[in-house]
Amino acid sequence: MKELISCIKNLPKHFKESLVNLWRNGAMSFSSIFAVTITLLLIGVISVLALNVQDISANIEDGVRIYVKLERSIDENAEKEVGNQIKKLKGVGSVTYSSKDEELNKLIDKQGKDGKELFESYREDNPLGSAYEVEAKDPTKLASLAKKIQDIPNVNSVNYGGDSTQSMVTTLNTIQKAGSVFIVGLALFMISNTIKITITARSTEISIMRMVGASNWYIRIPFMLEGMLIGLFGAIIPILVLVYGYGALYNYTGGSLMSSMLVLKAPMPFIRDFSFILAGLGAGVGLIGSFVSMRRFLKF
Repeated sequence: MKELISCIKNLPKHFKESLVNLWRNGAMSFSSIFAVTITLLLIGVISVLALNVQDISANIEDGVRIYVKLERSIDENAEKEVGNQIKKLKGVGSVTYSSKDEELNKLIDKQGKDGKELFESYREDNPLGSAYEVEAKDPTKLASLAKKIQDIPNVNSVNYGGDSTQSMVTTLNTIQKAGSVFIVGLALFMISNTIKITITARSTEISIMRMVGASNWYIRIPFMLEGMLIGLFGAIIPILVLVYGYGALYNYTGGSLMSSMLVLKAPMPFIRDFSFILAGLGAGVGLIGSFVSMRRFLKF
């Protein structure tokens, strides 16, 4: 414990020593920084994709509703009963009622001025039935919930976008989860493995330091700082690529992909905050990777 406290007090000296060692071992330092740069660039691109997929998935889920048309001939009591039965179903989030007149107004609004002239005459003898808009708690269960609603008496038809909507939601959720696992695994393996190779290549230097009586913490801290610096330097290019590349993509697409539901996250403060995370990830994994590698090495 005293050794650690003494090393912390001499931290500026160790930091300077780390910078000197990086410069002295130029080829090895450059190869380590390059490996970390490639790793963080992959992590950055995949993370930005995964975070946008998360938002897109949430937008799609929020936009998906089960549209339930009721039989035209039923009275208000029967309509309320259908609503009560829908609310009792497991997995139902919210239920919104729309009367015959409201349904006709929606139809007229969709058709514009011509629609008003054409459909306003049906106001007295409205051919439309009332309807319910049903939100599911779990969008991946839309198909099973729609089938249950369809079996309720006095329900004329049920529409929720079909299997394609459910398939899209499921696919986006899978991409998000797989991306997260891949990011964590890649960061831990690639960066820590790169730092380990750097330390192993300098085993002679470490052996000499031990022979002259240097403590484990005195040996370990400069290498930990080197690992942190390698991670920070390796994050510079990925951050620049994400800042300018994502900004250009956002401006080119106008912030959305093909549909209003496929909306990209705004560059600021998203990319700014993510840049700090990427730099912290590089520095943190480099620091921890050096600590673990040195711990194993110093045992021998």
